[in-house]
Amino acid sequence: MDATQRLAAIEEIKRLKAKYFLGVDTQDWDLFRREIFVEKTSFQLSEFREEPYHGMEKVLAMFGQGLAGKYSVHHGHMPIIELTSDTTARGLWAMEDRIYLSGDGAAQGTLVLHGFGHYHETYAKQADGWRIETIRLTRLRLETRTIA
Repeated sequence: MDATQRLAAIEEIKRLKAKYFLGVDTQDWDLFRREIFVEKTSFQLSEFREEPYHGMEKVLAMFGQGLAGKYSVHHGHMPIIELTSDTTARGLWAMEDRIYLSGDGAAQGTLVLHGFGHYHETYAKQADGWRIETIRLTRLRLETRTIA
């Protein structure tokens, strides 16, 4: 892979991660199925359970249950992306997220959490483009409070 191909692959992975954040914040689980995850994806979210969720449908169920009745804002920053072959890569993203209650008697705008940390990811190039294979989210700080 030459330098131009490497840069193009890195840009495709950045766009993939942008779609990931869009999919989470709009709760568009079909977008994940169509364009973001490989079928055998895994997601480790140690703050809720140490064992990773394995398989796309289990990961999406975790998202759906965790975000039910909530809305979220996710940002990813300063990616470090390394191509490990023509069809594999790994990445590290600084992140910030906010999750708010949006219903069920909760006051609109009630902050559930405000987190900071890193996404540690691996990617696989499929016939139709790059996809996320594994995610491990590590938190540096997690704040919970109520705001008006």
